[in-house]
Amino acid sequence: MLNFFKQNKKNNKSKLKILSGYNFRYRNVGKESEKNIIKYANHFNFDYEFNKTNLFERDFFWLKIKMLIENLENDNDHDFFLWLDADTFFCRYVNILENVDKSKHIFVHNQYYKSKHKCNLPNTNYLTEVPNVGVLMARNTKWSLNFFKNVWNKRKYLKHYWPDQAAFMDELGNTAEISKITNNNPDKKTISKFYFLNGQWNSMPKKNYKNPENNEVSNFYFYPIIIHLAGIRRRDRILFIKKYKNLFI
Repeated sequence: MLNFFKQNKKNNKSKLKILSGYNFRYRNVGKESEKNIIKYANHFNFDYEFNKTNLFERDFFWLKIKMLIENLENDNDHDFFLWLDADTFFCRYVNILENVDKSKHIFVHNQYYKSKHKCNLPNTNYLTEVPNVGVLMARNTKWSLNFFKNVWNKRKYLKHYWPDQAAFMDELGNTAEISKITNNNPDKKTISKFYFLNGQWNSMPKKNYKNPENNEVSNFYFYPIIIHLAGIRRRDRILFIKKYKNLFI
């Protein structure tokens, strides 16, 4: 039986701490992701914390926001915190801190999303940019802390089908997919604090990756650094891990 607890590694010289977590229901995917993340962390001497619990005050998706807030409030030893969903897998040893503008505050990838809004033109669909918070890094600043506190406080999204992500989109100002198509308009001050990771850091296979004939928009990037099995059914995630484990570090 899998024991649930917080697992930590602490190195006094590490500038980055990786955060992740999963519950018992998600253990078959989460434990494979955990092993992969630890390999990456050890390679670069990064610290990590895994929160493995069945008890949480909200939908489990909100765990990332809570862990980021707790670390930003209480941890003065690390400059950056990298949240990784428990269905992410590193495919290459690339140091994220050497591939971003470290003067920014929040780091996330904008995926392309086939909009729920209908276009009046024939044979035409809208594609919108939607931040995917499955791979999410924050610099240890007061601005980052306030941003995530504001996300946490958006209780109107507690029952939303994208709970934490919708709250994040709202605080950023990228709200086309949770309001009107014209509402992807972050203010300049907010957007100036963001660094948008390229797709290799959050490469997502199609939900129906076994069916090449479906018309889902692809957010899978060639030569990925991180593969993120977002939105795929749990049993298909397990099949993907078994079939394509040669892709992972």
